Amino acid sequence: MVGAVPVPPEGPALLAWTFDPLTVGALLMLGSSYAAAAIPVRRRGARHARAATRSWFAGLGVLAIALVSPVDTYADVSFTVHMAQHVLLTLVAPPLLALGAPMTLALRALPARGARRLSAALCSRPIAFVTSPVVAWSLFAGVPWAVHFSPLFDLALRSEVWHAAEHALWVLAAFALWWPVVGADPSSHPWRYPVRLLTLFLAMPAMSFLSLAIFVAGEPLYPTYAAAAPPWGPSALTSQRDAAVVMWLASAFILVPAMLLVAVAWKRDDDERQRRLEARLDLAEGAEGGELGEPPVVPT
Repeated sequence: MVGAVPVPPEGPALLAWTFDPLTVGALLMLGSSYAAAAIPVRRRGARHARAATRSWFAGLGVLAIALVSPVDTYADVSFTVHMAQHVLLTLVAPPLLALGAPMTLALRALPARGARRLSAALCSRPIAFVTSPVVAWSLFAGVPWAVHFSPLFDLALRSEVWHAAEHALWVLAAFALWWPVVGADPSSHPWRYPVRLLTLFLAMPAMSFLSLAIFVAGEPLYPTYAAAAPPWGPSALTSQRDAAVVMWLASAFILVPAMLLVAVAWKRDDDERQRRLEARLDLAEGAEGGELGEPPVVPT
């Protein structure tokens, strides 16, 4: 059902938290399931990296800030706040959740039959298609364009159902890109490091052009914000331009460091491969020397 024009809440902004049972329940389920999966893993003597655990719960914390805190409350009446919410849902929470390696933990925690089924699902054609570089980038770059320049954005401001659907769409589209970029979980078609760098690099102009398109608009893009602006904060057009700046700055300050981290991981991976190659060559030379009957070198 489509509701009336949202109005800013009364009272201090920091106390304007929301409590949507579906959202809170989903966050609690994700957190408790992850924690419960770690128990059998520890009992079997295996370990799940603490850094991965911290990343997972940090990602859930970011989702809570975006969906339960005053950020969600004021996103209905301020495009700038709404854009900050989208940044959290696409550029902050998904990479943190991907770093949590949830599939790796699940494979270790599940019994053999369940692990085989999950492994088969991860190697399935639909997953491989969605997480292929072209499709993943298209979802990450295309969903923001489709949402911002369609009636869905304004409809989500008036409908709780569409608002929840929009949030889910943002997170899933972003996770489709960040999951293979991070590469913490097993995959049937893991991305090579050059592909990861190129994908992140191409995501920057997509975000920049979208920011520019929003910034140069000569009038408010969304009737709901235009109607809600006079009684609260800056004008709808000013808030719209501020939102464009938020998107542009956030994409630069997050995607550039992400590229640097991928480059560092690439360098470490190459160094490790070089060390393994040299070790194999040393073993091969030692075995060949032994077959030829070369006398051992006796230290003097």
